[in-house]
Amino acid sequence: MKELEQDFEPSPEFHMSKKKFLINLIKLIPKMRKMRKRVEEFLLNLNDPKHHVEAPSLETIKTDLEIICKEPHRRIGTKQGNIIEDFLESKLKEFGLESVKKEPIDIVNWVATNWKLIISGDREQIEVPCFYVLNTGFTDNEGIKASLVYVGTGQKKDFKNIDIKGKIVVADIEFPTMPFGKLMKLAEPYYISDPTNIIDETTELVLTFALSNFPPQSLGGKPREDSVYWRAFNGGALGLVLILRDYPSNVNSHWGPYDGAMKPIPALYVGKYDGIKVREIAQAKDSRGTLILEGYSETTKAHNVWGILPGNSEESIMISSHHDSAFKGASEDGTGVAMVLAQLRAWSKIPKSERPRSLLFCLSAGHLYGGIGAEKFARKYKNNLLKDVLVDVNLEHLCAREVIEDPQTHNFKLTKNLALGAVFISQTESLVALTTKAFKEHKIENMLLVPDNFFATPPIGEAGHFAIHGDLKVIHWIRSPYYLLTAEDTLDKIDMNKLHPTAQCVSDLINSLMYLPKEQF
Repeated sequence: MKELEQDFEPSPEFHMSKKKFLINLIKLIPKMRKMRKRVEEFLLNLNDPKHHVEAPSLETIKTDLEIICKEPHRRIGTKQGNIIEDFLESKLKEFGLESVKKEPIDIVNWVATNWKLIISGDREQIEVPCFYVLNTGFTDNEGIKASLVYVGTGQKKDFKNIDIKGKIVVADIEFPTMPFGKLMKLAEPYYISDPTNIIDETTELVLTFALSNFPPQSLGGKPREDSVYWRAFNGGALGLVLILRDYPSNVNSHWGPYDGAMKPIPALYVGKYDGIKVREIAQAKDSRGTLILEGYSETTKAHNVWGILPGNSEESIMISSHHDSAFKGASEDGTGVAMVLAQLRAWSKIPKSERPRSLLFCLSAGHLYGGIGAEKFARKYKNNLLKDVLVDVNLEHLCAREVIEDPQTHNFKLTKNLALGAVFISQTESLVALTTKAFKEHKIENMLLVPDNFFATPPIGEAGHFAIHGDLKVIHWIRSPYYLLTAEDTLDKIDMNKLHPTAQCVSDLINSLMYLPKEQF
């Protein structure tokens, strides 16, 4: 099935570039230094809000989270996705929001029903554990049978003098590693929220959402010339086997790149350690593979769900997250949705007379479809509804526990810490100051407060779409545990005891924003 045509120009692309990051960081260092000084002065003259807003109890937030994560997934346009949309619509109405909308978005629902990888070499044939690559071409039940050819990481030079036509390409997928500990020593961010002293010079983070050599396409955009997938397709390959070489475990259930672009030939992911054998056989003479990926696609609908809690002014603060998930999605983005609902519960109890500004609650669809929901919402309402929004507080992956790779089993192993994360903040003194104040008071763990363009890209997550297409300032709170985008993102990965303190931190931050003079945004 052909991809649905978009009704807007292609979006800017998110693609990590080491060179651009370093050039940008050099420019940011003096700006962050100046900002820290201005923030100190700002906080000296800051008055506390007139009223306290109490966040819901742990049990209330936990119950919401369990309901959100009840289904096996919340994939866009599916029955399970529609269930969460109906639940959210009912909650927004229950707590008295005005103009509650569940707005449809046309998408292609791509569904894999059966997948398998069998490879053979000299006197050896094995079935390899694998997972499908989202939105790639389907086969029949016999699959594709062809010779294997290994191309390293699939750079342009790797394809030179290699005949891949009519073959199955085997390649390694790269994920960048960010040496945050060393970077923080070189360039202090706005604030390091680390009350338990977790972050040191050895602190690193594999960015498992950023496939360096298999980057996402923009919505409505052209295939990426720097992608191993499209290089293989253009060379006449029949399919691909992609080894998650840099992933910190043997996981293969990676949901990405989640750009919503339908791709012509089938592809499968293989875990890092299973990939050792695949690579060995693929490099041997006369190696062959059978790649099966059966499924179907159909046009369907997903929905953005939003509503307004009116205050004493048309000026508003937006509170947002996305509601779709690839699997159970406890952290992505069960906790984000639960935190938005926590603010809905908290602020709906406050009399309108004590709400200086309105609150716009937005739970968007299709984060894992190129951010189509946030993008549609931002483009549609940029010149009306969003003109009154002073800032978007976007909440993703909150209270996600940190995991490391168990050296014995190569599975994920929980630590006692929360996963490392960051708050990407528009470069406005007041927003940085109020976020810093909230994080200090609530002793939020293992988080960095950084400029919105820290990665030399738009802010990551939903906030990037709102910032680009809605021209909004953002405070984007997000953690990055390694199980994001995998079947391992389950409720046991959430530190439940942190739910109430985190929700209270968000409530206090929004309360401060309620009383901030408009000219200081």
